[in-house]
Amino acid sequence: MTSRSQGVSPAFLLAVRRLGSFRAVLDGSVRERRRREGAALSALPALLLLSCAPAIESGPPITNPADLAARVRGETGVSVPVTLRFDWRYADRRGDVGGQGVGRYNPPDSLRVDLFTSGDVAMAIAVAGGELRSLGEIEDVEIPGLEFIYAMAGLFRPGDGVAEGYMAGSDSVLVYGGGSNRKIYFYVRDGRLRRVEERIRGRTVQRVNLEWDGSASWPSEAEYRNLEERSRVRWRVEEITNHEESHPGHVYDLPRVP
Repeated sequence: MTSRSQGVSPAFLLAVRRLGSFRAVLDGSVRERRRREGAALSALPALLLLSCAPAIESGPPITNPADLAARVRGETGVSVPVTLRFDWRYADRRGDVGGQGVGRYNPPDSLRVDLFTSGDVAMAIAVAGGELRSLGEIEDVEIPGLEFIYAMAGLFRPGDGVAEGYMAGSDSVLVYGGGSNRKIYFYVRDGRLRRVEERIRGRTVQRVNLEWDGSASWPSEAEYRNLEERSRVRWRVEEITNHEESHPGHVYDLPRVP
């Protein structure tokens, strides 16, 4: 009885051996890839924890933060009434809306912002006497807190509280909140606000970033972001007009925000 291999050519047997060797290498590669993927997956929870951990920032302490805070408060804003015209855009998970806006400022702390859409729907926000007020028809638009409304106009108005401070590169950072879990960080450079952040247990939940042109008294652009709600509002100033007379007081008399 003859063997089946006697009718098989040497070239075919060589090809079979090579195929077996290739499969062995392939199987080894697959096993190695799976081992690496398993190691990567086992490390993923630790990486996620690190990515969610709050950033820790520190620097040389500021010697007299209260003096710096008083100086910055006096340097942000102007001594005459002003009208600002700007374009704006609000966005969240549902979409976005935008249009033109008008800001009216009476020194030292009264500010009203009117937002208009292309459909003639309007919303007004005012801060005066330490109170936040609003009136309008733009539904479900989140209104930032008092410090952030002021900050978007470049105004350092931290409210009551004792300031702490430290240096972060070229910025002086004034911190309010004491030993509480909620703290507000004001980043100041050359007498101007550059950034404002609210942090809860060290994690940033709200932020305002400001851009300035030359020696202008008002920021050219401001962007507010709520990192928890994933919403943001941005405005760019297009025109600034100074006035000799103050805006009427009733301009700021809107319903209080609960």
